[in-house]
Amino acid sequence: MKITLSLCMLIFVSLSFYSSSFITTFDSSLRELILNLRRDRLNEIVLAFTHVGDAKVLAGLCLLGAIVLFIMRQWRNSLLLIGSILVSYGLNLLVKSMFQRERPLDFRLLEEDGYSFPSGNAMVGTTFYIFAAVLLYQRYQKRWILVSGAILPFLLGLSRVYVGVHYPSDILAGFAIGIVLAIALSKLTDKRAKQVESVNRNNTNTAV
Repeated sequence: MKITLSLCMLIFVSLSFYSSSFITTFDSSLRELILNLRRDRLNEIVLAFTHVGDAKVLAGLCLLGAIVLFIMRQWRNSLLLIGSILVSYGLNLLVKSMFQRERPLDFRLLEEDGYSFPSGNAMVGTTFYIFAAVLLYQRYQKRWILVSGAILPFLLGLSRVYVGVHYPSDILAGFAIGIVLAIALSKLTDKRAKQVESVNRNNTNTAV
């Protein structure tokens, strides 16, 4: 876990030097590769999919999940899920204001305002979807839940480059901070709730 956190922080710090020749070459090469994938039908699909990282969508999913957790008396986890949105969104605005990187101006399929680094959709989406997957995994113990929680932010970040509103380094930086936040939140989850779920699963297995 410590290695993952250290690696994420190293990636973010490295990408923060986005004006360096290495990062600009990386951005331009990977962005060109992704933009070359554009097709009319695929454009429609990606334009629809990229909204899974929008503030309204994330807020709606977060509220729904928090209500379900509250009903299940997992009050701490309910608050943490809400915090995954609020903290990541607030931190993203702060970091963006520090770097003030302008968004790409060419090849846009949609218009977005605000600064570019790090990507808010990638950062907030990564924090929320991974943390939500962790909470689901604690209850159901299905590995595909964690896999889905990782794949969804990845595709979301890819879509932001595809539609032309972010550089790849923006996305990777968003991933890095989002993973750190998701891990930190996971450490704060209700251990009692996890123990109860574990007991329930053992009882179920014994009964079978």
